[in-house]
Amino acid sequence: MKALNVLVVDDAAFIRDLIKKAMRDNYPSFKIHEAIDGRKAQSILKSNSIDLVLCDWEMPEMSGLELITWMRSEERYTKTPFMMITSRGERDHVIKAVTAGVSDYIGKPFTRDNFLGKVNKLLAKHYGLSSKEAQQASSQPLDASVSALTGGGSSSSTKPAAKVESQSSASALMANPLVAKAEQATKPVAKSGPKAKGIAELRFGSGGTAKCVIKDINLQEMSGVFKREGDIPQLLEQAVLDIVDQDAGQVARINCYIRMLQAVENSADATTIKIVIRYVDDDPEKLDTLSRFIAKVR
Repeated sequence: MKALNVLVVDDAAFIRDLIKKAMRDNYPSFKIHEAIDGRKAQSILKSNSIDLVLCDWEMPEMSGLELITWMRSEERYTKTPFMMITSRGERDHVIKAVTAGVSDYIGKPFTRDNFLGKVNKLLAKHYGLSSKEAQQASSQPLDASVSALTGGGSSSSTKPAAKVESQSSASALMANPLVAKAEQATKPVAKSGPKAKGIAELRFGSGGTAKCVIKDINLQEMSGVFKREGDIPQLLEQAVLDIVDQDAGQVARINCYIRMLQAVENSADATTIKIVIRYVDDDPEKLDTLSRFIAKVR
């Protein structure tokens, strides 16, 4: 396989490490560059010949959208494959990214197989990798294309994208019936433990979601409980915490990982799960929204 130069751009070191490990495990001949924001990525792109960019959207200094806009204005990077990696999966953001010139789009949190499937597809399309070679690095079929995300396909493979869109809706997160339902589902736990401090939405890399009753929260981590529905996420799994600032109508989608999981009931069939998540996001705007949320609930 041809050795390529790959640029990984994300302000969260945890996410960069996940991506770098997946790429090095599957493409050991590739050279991996990394940057913590769009401005540093721009500097690397100017001084190196980069063949593939894997980039976050929301970053300080220069966003992923600003970076792809600049790249498409540079003659040597007009057709370089660029995958946007972001916790913002709303339809209008997908369309905005496609209009700017991204080659593909994946929402956080994501699975390793999902991520590699999209990378394989880009390599096959832009560098002539055969379908067989492209899929050797992944045990999952290739995911839906950007055209499917924006309504260009009717295949059942577009269903996960629709799920991300519904999960990311700020109006859905702020709907009172959902909050009331989550509080009712966890009422027995709230009686026997610390007073609940609010409700947060968690999205797991394995595909599940949870309405989590917050027991404690600070600028490093959050602990809470949620009702088990289906498979339980894994320890150290990637996740996204959606925090809503109802006054400003803003949602902070904070990248994090699962630091602790514990069954509340003393039973193998326990339905109430205690969870501790630790943030890996350094985005100032997200942390500002988080700070305001903490000030209200503590």
